[in-house]
Amino acid sequence: MSASWSVGQVVRRLLEPEGLADPYSIYREIRAAAEAGAPTGRFLFRYDDVRAALQDPALSSDRVAAILRPLPEEARAEVGLLERTLRDIVVFTDQPDHRRVRRLLTQAFTPRTVEAARSLLEQVTERLLDAVDRSAASDGGAVDLHRDLTYPLPAMVVAALLGIPEQSRAAFQAWALDIVLVVGSGTLTPELAARADESMARMRELMAELVGQRRREPGSDLLSAMIAATDDGDRLSVDELYANALFLMTAGHETATNMLSNALLTLLRHPDQLKLLRAEPELLDGAIEESLRFEGPVQIAARIADRDRELRGLELRAGQPLIAMIGAANRDPDTFPDPDRFDITRRDGTHLGFAQGAHYCLGAALARAEMRVVLPAVLDRYPALRLAEEPSWQPTLDFRGPERLLVHR
Repeated sequence: MSASWSVGQVVRRLLEPEGLADPYSIYREIRAAAEAGAPTGRFLFRYDDVRAALQDPALSSDRVAAILRPLPEEARAEVGLLERTLRDIVVFTDQPDHRRVRRLLTQAFTPRTVEAARSLLEQVTERLLDAVDRSAASDGGAVDLHRDLTYPLPAMVVAALLGIPEQSRAAFQAWALDIVLVVGSGTLTPELAARADESMARMRELMAELVGQRRREPGSDLLSAMIAATDDGDRLSVDELYANALFLMTAGHETATNMLSNALLTLLRHPDQLKLLRAEPELLDGAIEESLRFEGPVQIAARIADRDRELRGLELRAGQPLIAMIGAANRDPDTFPDPDRFDITRRDGTHLGFAQGAHYCLGAALARAEMRVVLPAVLDRYPALRLAEEPSWQPTLDFRGPERLLVHR
C-alpha cells in the first residue's frame, strides 16, 4: 500500500481475509504512516481524537445518505422503506430529535428492565447449555458456542423483553441481521438493499399488529413501555416505535452476540488469563472491560461534518464523513500501555467500546449483565474448555465477530 491511505484502500484491506482476521495490524500501519508524516485520509485512530469526535455535538450522526450512496439512483428510489426506517433509528438522528427519542427510550429501558433481564438470562443460558451438552453427547465432536449459545441467546432475551411472540422471533432476528449487513457491508449492493427493504415491509406488518395489541392491552414488556413513554406530552411516533424496536433487536442481538463470542474467544486464546479468571472469579468485571477493549464488537463509528472545518488535524468539507476507528483507539499505546496484551487486571484507560457522548450505548448495562451471566456459566460448566480451531470472521467493517466458535469441552 502507498504511504497515503484513502477510504477505498482501507475498506479493501479490512475486508480481505487477512484484514478480517487481524484488523489491528492494519490500524498499526495507519498509525506508523501518520507518525511518518503520511496523510491518513479521513480516519481518526488515536484514542484522544476518536473520543473527541464521539463527544463532539456538532458532528452529525445522520449517515443514512452515506450508507445508501453506493446505490445507483434507480435502486435507491426502490428502497424508500429501508431509508425511512434507518432515518428513525435513534443512532442515526441528530439534535434535537436524538435527545427527544433517547429520552423516551430511556424511560422504557430502565434499570428495572435490566434487572428483569438477569433472571431471564440465567434461565436461557442454562437451557441453551443443556442443549449443547445433549448435542455433544450424541456425536462427541466439537461444539459451536457461537451457533448454539451466543447467537440465539441475546435475540431470545431481547425478543422476550420486547414481548415479540415466540413464533415471530426468528423472523425478527433475520430482519435485524439485514440492517446489520446494510450498515456494515462497506459497499451496499442493490440486491442487499432490496432484500432489506422487503424485510422492513414485513417487519412493519408484524409491528403494526403488536403495537395495536399493546395499545389495547398494555403489558409489562418493553414495547408496552415504549408506547407509554411520554416527555412533556411527547411520545414516540409509530415509525419511531417500529424502527427502534428493530434497532433494539439489532443492537441487542448482533452486537451482543459478537461481544459474547469475542470475549469467550479471547479468553480461550489467552490461557494464562483464563486460568487467572478461574482462580480469581472476582476479576470477572475486569475481564469484561478488557475484552471490550481488546476485541470489541464495534470497530468503527462514522460521523458527518456539519460544516467546512478542521477537526483533530483533519480538514473536512461540509457533508464529508470522517471515520472514528474505535478498534484502533482501544489499542492506542499512548492510552493503554502494551495495548496488544490482553490483561484482565488492566487498570489504565477507559475503553470506547460503548462509544462516548450523546450516543453512548443505550444498552450498556444490559450488555454487561449478559457478560456477567454467560461467561461464568460457560467456564463453570466446562473446566477443560479449549478452542477446536481458529475462527473465520464476519465480512463487515463496523461490526466484529466470528462466524463460528468451535470448542472442545
